Amino acid sequence: TNFGPAVMSNVGTLRNQGVEFTIDATAIQTKDWTWEIGYNVTYNQNEITKLSNGVSDDYYVEAGYASAGTGSPIKIHKVGYPAGSFYVYKQVYDNEGKPIQNCFVDLNGDGQITSADKYVFENPAADVTMGLTSKLMWKNWDFSFSLRAALGNYVYNNNDACNSNLDVYSTLGFFSNRPLSALDTQFFGTDDSYASDYYVQNASFLRCDNITLGYSFQGKVISGRVYATVQNPFVITGYNGIDPEVNGGIDNNVYPRPLVSLIGVTLDF
Repeated sequence: TNFGPAVMSNVGTLRNQGVEFTIDATAIQTKDWTWEIGYNVTYNQNEITKLSNGVSDDYYVEAGYASAGTGSPIKIHKVGYPAGSFYVYKQVYDNEGKPIQNCFVDLNGDGQITSADKYVFENPAADVTMGLTSKLMWKNWDFSFSLRAALGNYVYNNNDACNSNLDVYSTLGFFSNRPLSALDTQFFGTDDSYASDYYVQNASFLRCDNITLGYSFQGKVISGRVYATVQNPFVITGYNGIDPEVNGGIDNNVYPRPLVSLIGVTLDF
């Protein structure tokens, strides 16, 4: 009856709570100058309060998988935690701060590293999201831009996890096309290294969606506006992957979001 490894169903109860603030204002209004500005900020937290089939405190529902390794879950739903939280091992580092392959903290203290030592670590949902729009007009000229920011969102860097094995960096004497950030681990083999919290990275960002400069003109026969727009001109983030804005929190992206430039004219007769 089902042609996939999972069945979509309602499995529990989720509570969302937060606060949002929005303001739109005309900051300047004179004969030649007009400045319109808008700002919004949202704080939100979600928590799973019940799972329908939960029989113990350790019960969870698998919610997302990494491409590397043996397909163990990287994201889970668990009571008391945000939906889709990451489920990983706690990485051990050497004296130089580099991760040691397959060396994890024995969280349950039983003297061995098993799946029972995994823990819930962060989640893909941002704690705070913000937006800022601005439009400045001077006589016939107008200049506008829009910014978005997300704070506290985390991403599992699946690209680095899949490409962390140094054995695949050279093929027939040629250097393979692998992310440079994956070289930081310098691992040989995979084992459970892909399930390390090392690959769960802070993906907070500030992105500029667009910048537009335009000039409007009015004639006896024809009027219109000439404009130039740049979409996605920059993003500021500490995330190592291609793009910090990842739907679902597992980064399998292999192609960057493009920068698009537009030049246009609108005419009225």
